[in-house]
Order: sequence, then C-alpha cells, then structure tokens
Amino acid sequence: MVVKGTYTNGIIKPFEEVNVENNAEAIIIFLNKAKEKKFSFFSAAGSWKDVDTDALKRKIYENRKISNRGVVKL
Repeated sequence: MVVKGTYTNGIIKPFEEVNVENNAEAIIIFLNKAKEKKFSFFSAAGSWKDVDTDALKRKIYENRKISNRGVVKL
C-alpha cells in the first residue's frame, strides 16, 4: 500500500484513511520537491527537438487573431 501524507512537527498525517493494524511496520520516504521539480525540468530536455518552432509560433499568432466574441453594440 502506498499512502501520501505530510510531516509536521514530528507527526506524519496521511491524506486518506489507512486501515492497518497498530504497530505495523512502514517504510517512509520523504520527497524533496525541489529535486522533483528539477528532475521534471531536465527530463523534458530535447522533447521539442522535432518541432518546427517557427511554424508553431506562426500558428499561435494566427490563432490569437481569431475572435469568438460577439458584436458589441454601443
């Protein structure tokens, strides 16, 4: 069973109900959010290498000109 939770002032609080017997053994892994974010950033490196960025930018600017607002009557 994998359970996420928080650690505050020496107490671990799970985000959900945990149905285990008292004194059950557990393995606790503390996540380093800064390392997680850095890993996510670097794992995306090279993912745009096959994209024609000039064409993508042109398409973005073309789509910005499209308006689906109704006519404003003053």
